Amino acid sequence: MIMKSSLLQRGLFATLALIFGAANAQEQPSVPAQDASKEIAPTENPVILTVDGTPIMAEDVREMMMARYGQQLAQMAQQAPEQLAMIQQQVQGVIIQDLVRKTLLLNAAEAEGFKASEEAVNKSLAEIEDRLPEGSSLEEFAASGGVPITRIKKQIQDDTKIRQLVDQVTADVGQPAKAEVKKYYDENPDEFAKQESVAASHILVSTQGINDDTELAAKLESAQNIKKQLDEGATFEELAAQHSDCPSKQNGGSLGDFGRGQMVPEFEKAAFEQEVGKVGDLVKTDFGYHIIKVTQKQESKEMAFVDVQKELTSSLFEQAKAKKVEEYITELEGKAKIEQSGAPEAPKASGKEEIDAAKKG
Repeated sequence: MIMKSSLLQRGLFATLALIFGAANAQEQPSVPAQDASKEIAPTENPVILTVDGTPIMAEDVREMMMARYGQQLAQMAQQAPEQLAMIQQQVQGVIIQDLVRKTLLLNAAEAEGFKASEEAVNKSLAEIEDRLPEGSSLEEFAASGGVPITRIKKQIQDDTKIRQLVDQVTADVGQPAKAEVKKYYDENPDEFAKQESVAASHILVSTQGINDDTELAAKLESAQNIKKQLDEGATFEELAAQHSDCPSKQNGGSLGDFGRGQMVPEFEKAAFEQEVGKVGDLVKTDFGYHIIKVTQKQESKEMAFVDVQKELTSSLFEQAKAKKVEEYITELEGKAKIEQSGAPEAPKASGKEEIDAAKKG
């Protein structure tokens, strides 16, 4: 998306992302964080809620939680275990809401008679396998997360049915007229202002967690030695892969594009002031010593309507469909019987309340 993130885009994802799981995502699937799930989830599988009689199980919640946030939660379990329970509870609340809405849509899709053909399921499975790391099979990937392949197939079947329902619900949504698109463009100028940015790579020699002066001096010497090698003609990407303490080392130290306010001040100042193609002097931040190479600079400018019209038209169209789906889900929620497992029944009327109830009857 060439425009800044907007409510338009976020609203679409909020409505539709819950409908389709990782099976249909465009990104490469992430490795299931099996170890994290052991730390943050119990082994029991009770019913959490029922939606018009359809149970939502604890395992459903755990599975979606690990698919979405497994790696982050695993890191938190190691780095900030005292915050894990609170974050997990917040995440579970969001996921349960999403599962309720997805269940409503699936039930509605099946009531409409939508089905998922074996051909469609196999096609989706093949697309998932194509996005896996080279040399990995879908069976191995599923096993690494403790998820049976039958579970993945069931997820794809459900998503396929819901997609068909969504297509039906949004069938009467038309493409926005040019005048409507231009009106949005004129009324939201901030979304089409391309901010100043740079593309840069770095090599980080981390000093985090180090307080000993001797160790800190050794880190500085290490960073200086790397900088010397670069000055003598060594390849930046190769040294980043060998010596950087940042995960970006896997991409030759590349951090991609970033604007002002996205990096710590010392790093930002150096990156925006350096010449393109030059390797700067050491920069010290709370993370450690950085050696920065700026690869591209982009001045701020306002994007012309003609340059964004096609993409904006598509975004407004998707927003309109998302709104239609949201309205449909709200209608389903209003008619649904959602029960929490183990919740006490409402108390029966007695005494004066019983007499009042009888009168109303």
